[in-house]
Amino acid sequence: MNIGQGQKNALLKCFLYAALPEEDRNAIFSSFSSHSFKKDEPIYTQHNFIKSLGIIMEGEAAVYNESGTLLNVLKPGNCFGAAALFSQTEEYVTSVIAKKKCIVLFISDGELKELFIKYPQTALSYLSFLSGRIQFLNRKIDAFTNPKIENAVWNWLLTQADDMGTVHVSMGYTALARTFSVGRASLYRALAELQNEGKIIKNGAEIQICRRTEQEEKL
Repeated sequence: MNIGQGQKNALLKCFLYAALPEEDRNAIFSSFSSHSFKKDEPIYTQHNFIKSLGIIMEGEAAVYNESGTLLNVLKPGNCFGAAALFSQTEEYVTSVIAKKKCIVLFISDGELKELFIKYPQTALSYLSFLSGRIQFLNRKIDAFTNPKIENAVWNWLLTQADDMGTVHVSMGYTALARTFSVGRASLYRALAELQNEGKIIKNGAEIQICRRTEQEEKL
């Protein structure tokens, strides 16, 4: 598979390849297959998925749970399917839908096993990634079950923030309010309270996290 520099840069963001020499990465990239998806086209659904790790090389994809709640937005370098890859389940627990035209690289379980054998550090990276996903999902559960809306919104922001502590509310605040089963006014009050506490700075659809506890920094 021939890939452009932009796609290669996206793959280099993936946890699997950070510790590998450049010449090895180039050889690995050329051996995998990719697939293109149109905007709003399902990539994975509950009963229609393949046993592969998917990595977004171009575009964006949205992850929804069974009830249709938006859980995450995947961007170039992000991956999906890791938790289900080596399980015996015949169902996928979420749906992954292309938000815009997507190019996805797929790595089968057999190809991944070969990678683990040849480069043991990639297996450790995989385990570390899965541990992070468990922490992420635990925070998601807390966000949706916490009775105080300010705490629920704060926990949600922590799960969505990028490495710079920035959250882009791409779905809009009306849709985000529905996620918490509250009105838009209640969501704005919660955000205003968090801003008054010095935890965030809200600027349009972008929210910057300013302060976390020591425990939150470790998650």
